[in-house]
Amino acid sequence: MKYGIIGAGPSGLTMGLFLKAENLILEKNNHPGGHAGSFKDKGFTFDYGPHIMFSKNKEILDFMISCLGKNVHRCKRKNKIWYSGRLIKYPFENDLKSLPLEDNYQCLKSYLFNPYKKKIKRIKNLKQWLLFHFGKGICEKYLFPYNEKVWNIPVDKLSMIWAERIPRPPAEDIIKSSLGFETEGYTHQLYYHYPLKGGYQTLSDVWASKLPVEYNFKVKKISKNGNNFGVSNGYKSYCFNQIISTIPIQELIKIIDIEIPQKVKTAVKKLIVNPMFAVYFGLHGIDKNQFTAVYFPEKEFLVNRICFPKTLSPYNSPKDYYSIQADITCKKNSETWKKNDNQILEHVQDGLIKRGFISNEKDIVYKKIIRIPYAYVVYDVHYRENTKIIREWFPKQGIHLVGRFSYFEYINVDSVVSRSLKTAGQLNGKPVNLNKFIKSGSSGYNNNY
Repeated sequence: MKYGIIGAGPSGLTMGLFLKAENLILEKNNHPGGHAGSFKDKGFTFDYGPHIMFSKNKEILDFMISCLGKNVHRCKRKNKIWYSGRLIKYPFENDLKSLPLEDNYQCLKSYLFNPYKKKIKRIKNLKQWLLFHFGKGICEKYLFPYNEKVWNIPVDKLSMIWAERIPRPPAEDIIKSSLGFETEGYTHQLYYHYPLKGGYQTLSDVWASKLPVEYNFKVKKISKNGNNFGVSNGYKSYCFNQIISTIPIQELIKIIDIEIPQKVKTAVKKLIVNPMFAVYFGLHGIDKNQFTAVYFPEKEFLVNRICFPKTLSPYNSPKDYYSIQADITCKKNSETWKKNDNQILEHVQDGLIKRGFISNEKDIVYKKIIRIPYAYVVYDVHYRENTKIIREWFPKQGIHLVGRFSYFEYINVDSVVSRSLKTAGQLNGKPVNLNKFIKSGSSGYNNNY
């Protein structure tokens, strides 16, 4: 067979869709979806992510929506930031009026009279970039603490690559925000889509239904024999001309029986990926706020974000119930990661009750915690040089890397589709025409190349 695709997450599935040549997807679990999957339990639907559907690329967004047919729900973002005991509209710089008066003044003053515009001659890291564009007030009150909490390294050790994802609001919006005018930031994700039923998993289910996928096949060895690859789970083997890997690059180098240059091993070792706790609560009652997500920059509360699955779709919880998902990112060998599950559950539960997101413990009818070893790809200042070494060596061996943890880039599913389009186009020898995958009227799915 031409291509062996390891992993049936969105990267592996879209590669399977877009490749012209015969391929087979091998998946270790009994279902597709990977990190973008979902699970159902006792009437609640939760995502591992969580994920929503939005994109600056209309063609890709149309493709994703069309795959769901009528099983799609359109929502408007209602994100908040927990700051000094109050809720601020997201993004932070678009709701300065809701800050304590002194904080509002400091943010506006340091933005309008920003000494870093002259001090910083050459921007070298994300800290300098943020100071240059937002000023000290907004940075120290939100951007610095939140980014350091999520990525778990000092903000001056983060690469400017991440800055490509941060919109710069016009000065007029900052002034309006401070005075009390309503403004919106990150407008490309102001409205988003989400599967009406089945959770985000549904998107992968649709793609997988059109493809040859073998489940419960955990790849334990990839060997090379001449121009071909043998892929084995210890009991069964396949032969492929080329490999497409979507599994974490750190796991891939453990199972390939090919001599790897030391500089490639070193580059992989230097990559940083943070694990995550996903904590789930099912609650009796009605969610009056209908927030989509709330962000926590404060250090004492380990949670960096909570989301509300029933806001994404009314079918994610039973009638008269709603749910909360809390995410905690940390370093792999940190004290936080060493805590047991009960300690984390208790910390999150107490923190949400203290901040008023759960009325009392009696309302909780469901609890679950999942440890996700690979969650957040970190763009540290050495990211570009390390990924360059890796991305140059593997394709020369006939192993192509795609996806968040293999190609190693922090991307959402729309960017996964974009990466698959590019990679598949290179392997096919011509660009993929995405329009051929979009059924007229976006009412169904058409799998014709």
